[in-house]
Amino acid sequence: MWHNNFIKFATIKKRTMNLKHIIISASVLTIGLLSLNAIKKGEPKDNLDKRKFIVTMTEVKEGAAPKKGVEDEIEFKAGKGMFSTFLFDKLEYKWIKYEITKDSTYTDEEENESTWTEAEISTTDDKDQTIIMKCTVDNYDISGEIKITKKDKLKKKYEFSGKEKAKKK
Repeated sequence: MWHNNFIKFATIKKRTMNLKHIIISASVLTIGLLSLNAIKKGEPKDNLDKRKFIVTMTEVKEGAAPKKGVEDEIEFKAGKGMFSTFLFDKLEYKWIKYEITKDSTYTDEEENESTWTEAEISTTDDKDQTIIMKCTVDNYDISGEIKITKKDKLKKKYEFSGKEKAKKK
């Protein structure tokens, strides 16, 4: 009788030990994967990711002198999109997905390696108003245009240019 109880106890103890090993192994694996993800998360995913630009946004009207420009901050985050304070204040646009259409490097006159990135941003809101933004980033400089249309008719057009905002250290 005591022999059967001892065998049951030994079997239960062995299963418990195997379960502990499985839990410990799964925990170590999970911590390792989370650590790798955290390390990778810090790196930019494309040439615009995690960049902010200070630009001057100017409305362009055909046959009229350009109005005084308005300062804007344009921010890019891969996976989230592009955010413009100006577009949010004027039209309540939040984060809009962007697509990189050209991403290249070149060597300038002083033999420095430089980057050239072109992107397009477009969305249509619930009022059937479409915004199309095209921009070019040449190293730290950005320029481009925004067209706002409704039923394929141009309502407003803006041009912008500026520089990358200095990163805080």
